[in-house]
Amino acid sequence: MPRFSKSARVPYTPAQAFDLVSDIARYPDFIKWITAMRVSDVRLDESGITHSRGDAVVGFKGFVERFSTGVVADPAVGTVVASLIKGPFRALRAQWTITPLERGGADIALEINYEFRNVLIAMLAAANHDTAVNRIMSAFLTEAQKRYGSGPSASVPV
Repeated sequence: MPRFSKSARVPYTPAQAFDLVSDIARYPDFIKWITAMRVSDVRLDESGITHSRGDAVVGFKGFVERFSTGVVADPAVGTVVASLIKGPFRALRAQWTITPLERGGADIALEINYEFRNVLIAMLAAANHDTAVNRIMSAFLTEAQKRYGSGPSASVPV
């Protein structure tokens, strides 16, 4: 199963970074190929972990796909994990990890493991996976700057 990761060091607080990546309802506002997102079944458990369902519509190079994920956002450990419920994948797991830095700021890491059912879509994805992961991270960094300002220093890829 393909596995891709990307990380960046940012001048934002871990709470700001977590709020950004856990705000899945707003993903269509800044990730251009996510054309729609519906969030449902939101519940906060006794540990402060948010569980929800995200139903996304994704359009890319003439393809439109729908998929659903279960999303678990745990602010105590700084993770947001989306796991496949249904869609064009055999498997899908995306995990954001926010790590606080001693001198301020945070490291944001994204790891995506996926496998498409459709061979044609799988080939298209394989040809574009590095670009897609880079664009996802870039979209989040751009959105962070819009929401929180430029911070004390520029984002530095790790």
